[in-house]
Amino acid sequence: MAQLFRNPRSGNDWTANELSAYNITVVPQSKEVFFGTIDFPDPTDPSLAGFMATESRQHVADTDKRTKQLLHYLDLAMEPKIGQEAAVDNFAAELLKCLGYDDENRIVFIRHAIPFLICGENLVAQTDVCVMDDNEILLLLQEDKRLSNMIDPEPQNANLTCLTMVGTTPIFYKITVTASLSKAVQTGTYPETETHVLRYVPALPRRNSEGMRPLPNRLEILRCLEAFKRFLGN
Repeated sequence: MAQLFRNPRSGNDWTANELSAYNITVVPQSKEVFFGTIDFPDPTDPSLAGFMATESRQHVADTDKRTKQLLHYLDLAMEPKIGQEAAVDNFAAELLKCLGYDDENRIVFIRHAIPFLICGENLVAQTDVCVMDDNEILLLLQEDKRLSNMIDPEPQNANLTCLTMVGTTPIFYKITVTASLSKAVQTGTYPETETHVLRYVPALPRRNSEGMRPLPNRLEILRCLEAFKRFLGN
């Protein structure tokens, strides 16, 4: 693959060609292997209780403001209208906050620009959502906006734990970026050492395209997101 053409492209514009050009292989894993556990409890944050029990906001009491808000975000993310292109990002950010991805030292941040050097040129990768502290980015989330073309859905600019959102269905990744890969990207050369990107695509009770709309799907995704927190900063 050393003969593949490499050009300086923003991380958001990477395709399967860049994965091959930089000797990156995506490795699918089972749920238990990827998360390193067989225990997947429900989230326990009280703000999610109504969200885990009610499929539609029309059935939520007016006094349960948080559940109504989350379901409203979900409705917009499932069917975004013109001018609501950030609906998935807003929903994901709110959900990560409810799941405790932020704390006294971490925040959930939308639209974070990451400068990086590729093929000798300085470019920028734009994250949709990230979790960060004072020193580093701990998790990257990228919405797959090319739903008609599923050949290039991998997160191309992450070096930590990552999520790709296809609608409201997340795909989970763990990536180790070596010094060899970093240098290869900066100089536009082929690294001899292969980089493995570990991936888990949730096996949902209902169709993945239905996302978190059906409660069975929602509960399974929430359990996976809860388990994924343990990798933050590792």
